[in-house]
Amino acid sequence: MKKFKWYENVVFYEIYVPSFCDGNGDGIGDLRGVILKLPYLKKLGVGGIWLTPFYPSPKADNGYDISDYRNVDPEYGSLSDFDELLETAHRMGIRVIIDMVLNHTSDRHPWFQESRKQRAGGKYRDYYIWEKEVPNNWESFFDGSAWEYDMQAGMYYYHAFSRQQVCLNWSCEAVVRECLDILAFWLERGADGFRLDVINFLKTDRSALRKENPVVDGIIQHVYDKNQPGVIDAVRRISKLVHSYPEKYLLGEVGEEDMELLHPYMGKGLLDSVFQFNLGSMRKLDAAYMGEQIVKMEAAGIYPTLFFSSHDMSRHFNRLCEKELWKAKLLAAFLLTAKGIPFLYQGEELPMEDEVLNGSGDLKDIQGRYGFEKKKKEGKSDEEAFFYALERSRDYSRGMMDWNRVNEPESDSLLHVYQRLLELRNSHASLRTGSYEGIDFSGESLYYQRVGNQEKIGVYLNFGKLNVNVPVQNVLLEIQDEDGNLKGLIRYE
Repeated sequence: MKKFKWYENVVFYEIYVPSFCDGNGDGIGDLRGVILKLPYLKKLGVGGIWLTPFYPSPKADNGYDISDYRNVDPEYGSLSDFDELLETAHRMGIRVIIDMVLNHTSDRHPWFQESRKQRAGGKYRDYYIWEKEVPNNWESFFDGSAWEYDMQAGMYYYHAFSRQQVCLNWSCEAVVRECLDILAFWLERGADGFRLDVINFLKTDRSALRKENPVVDGIIQHVYDKNQPGVIDAVRRISKLVHSYPEKYLLGEVGEEDMELLHPYMGKGLLDSVFQFNLGSMRKLDAAYMGEQIVKMEAAGIYPTLFFSSHDMSRHFNRLCEKELWKAKLLAAFLLTAKGIPFLYQGEELPMEDEVLNGSGDLKDIQGRYGFEKKKKEGKSDEEAFFYALERSRDYSRGMMDWNRVNEPESDSLLHVYQRLLELRNSHASLRTGSYEGIDFSGESLYYQRVGNQEKIGVYLNFGKLNVNVPVQNVLLEIQDEDGNLKGLIRYE
């Protein structure tokens, strides 16, 4: 019988630090604000939190461009605040995993500042990927060439994302040792694990630089600039270090939807979990697709992560639910009763809506700004460039959490449904670690049964016009639309 780990038994809550809670009144979220809201998270029923980057950073990409890996950005607090956050969360029974970006550093990181000054053979020159001429057609994931000329170095450096996010050279042993020491620093402070940002993008194979990425219908495909030979070995070294500390969780962002590409990153001596974007990045609500995906994940032997929103995408209340509360309640029921590790994104339980962007001046996210600049350089109008940028911007979900909306929830509110679902999940082992029986999906309806600990719980969800049509008995939770029609039912069977 499988022995489940602590992280397979809890619900995680993603905290986007700069917009979660302002603890000192300066208008920016911070670690003090997280400490203040831990009682709310405990009452909600979450057992783990994921903190997005809080390290010193110029914030070209909202903290994913780190300039100091062993400190806290003064806007967010101090190391003593982090220590207090950990101590308080642990006392409440809440684990804390932290975002770690090992693919790239800020261009203001001391390593890069030294690297650009040095000639070949200098200690830091090989920390990054330098070329005298642009060696290939690779593009940044934020638009434009992935190669940037540096006047001081007189060479081009590689960046998979923004020009201010310089990719580390993971074929350099000194870089690997530096990164392992960084992980150990936070593990020694008591962090419960890491969410590893874009971990399959590590550059481990310099010979790949001589390969052109294929072009399909005028669009460059990302083939040789990710999942390079050597990445799995790098993950093994990370895993060995992290798992030498007891009960640590290693979660990877592997930018793929194909489960065959996810498999090599998970397992003994590797990552404990990776994010499954097959469900997380759905563009429209599709019950049949959801059913198909859980069947595929079962067949592949994957214990999945489950999420519909994050800091990198439009909120699912807008994207999938079209701002209809009953649909949001059904998706909450799926997230918290399906097999896997749920990740809630701050505010989805209220629900918070997407930020409204009215013009280019509202674009804060670098991916959106790059898109706007690209189209303007191509001679497009402001309106055309802004429309292009809207498709790429990640500003939608990054607005400040509206704490004025967090009151004692009414019985039919979305927050009450989340609380009730978390209560059910936390009190029923079958909903946390049980197996599936009887998965069925047709049209806009989805049914599955969770079995374990000598109990069977059936979950009936209908996202369309029809109602759930089964006997309402042994009920754990009912979900109705605004007209009182039965759309969701969770019951003993």
